[in-house]
Amino acid sequence: MAKETFHNLSSEKREKILDVLKTVFREKPFHEVTVKEIVEESGIARGSFYQYFDDLQEAYFVILNSELGDIHSLFIDVFRKQRGDIRAALIEYGKKLRKLLFEPKTYSIYKNYFIYWNENLDREWERWKSYKENHDKDSMNDIMNIHFDVEKINYIKGIIHNLIRRNYVENWSQTEFSRKYNSYVEWILGGIE
Repeated sequence: MAKETFHNLSSEKREKILDVLKTVFREKPFHEVTVKEIVEESGIARGSFYQYFDDLQEAYFVILNSELGDIHSLFIDVFRKQRGDIRAALIEYGKKLRKLLFEPKTYSIYKNYFIYWNENLDREWERWKSYKENHDKDSMNDIMNIHFDVEKINYIKGIIHNLIRRNYVENWSQTEFSRKYNSYVEWILGGIE
């Protein structure tokens, strides 16, 4: 989370900095962004940046947290609403996922996230969002209460993450994403012949 000094800024200044962060992380992957360009674009001193955020990574995580929908929680919510019917859940999830991933305001942030995410960022993201760990465990427990194997959920998650990454690498249209997603769902449920 951003430091208290950031939250104490006037809403106008805070929004300006957030707008700059959104723009920068939309235009470039994390590893190409510099504190220098953020401070120059937002008109703040370099020292002020570090009064607001521990480092560049924290600024990135603030944007990810505020701008991106949690695709895992989305699946868990859909799965619960479908009362454990995996076929219905996957079909409904595909519709919601397509809308989320192709939202114009966040498309490039998702794209950079899925193409350039790495193990170090993942480890730090988990640490940064440690409060979420208990929520995820509770969500997995809820899935188990619906009598669906957590390993199967992790298998499906791996397949869908790969599909999302390919979507951005190969620049699919929404229609192409939906077509491939639906094919993958059929393979998950019926097997590959």
